[in-house]
Amino acid sequence: MKKIFLAVVVALFSINAMAQHEIGGIVGGLNGLSYKYWFNDNLALQADLAVGLTAAPGAWYYKGNKLNPTATAHLYDFTINPNALYHFDLVSNLQLYTGGGISFGLLSDINNTRSEGIFGKFGINAIVGLAYELGAVPLVLAFDFRPGYGLGFQTADEAHMSFFDWKIAFAIRYRF
Repeated sequence: MKKIFLAVVVALFSINAMAQHEIGGIVGGLNGLSYKYWFNDNLALQADLAVGLTAAPGAWYYKGNKLNPTATAHLYDFTINPNALYHFDLVSNLQLYTGGGISFGLLSDINNTRSEGIFGKFGINAIVGLAYELGAVPLVLAFDFRPGYGLGFQTADEAHMSFFDWKIAFAIRYRF
């Protein structure tokens, strides 16, 4: 596993030696690691590997042919969230960015009130945010809002749920 991880990291950095990379942490609705690869001055791919908490009001819960709305589902998830982003320069060192992506991983009810246990997760999201690059230090501070829609599933004939999956996050990344 360590060799595969090392090979992926080496491959990412050898794609383009002149490309900009950012790596750091993210907190808020997502808590974990954040990586950004710049294709050019405006287009970037950002991927976050994180755990998070979601309060999904009015989540729809399905089992077989039965539809049961729940008041609020309190979920925790382990998510991989890649997003394609386009950046617009606002003023010196401040950018507005927008884009979209997918999220996939695992989720479960935080109170373990359902007998189904762990669900798989798949979702789509939009993203809009602001990024500020510190002048003297190669650090980037970013704040974003990610409205999205998520599905929790097990198997085709077992329980699954759908919910509005939104996140607000703050990231700090080192640019190299």
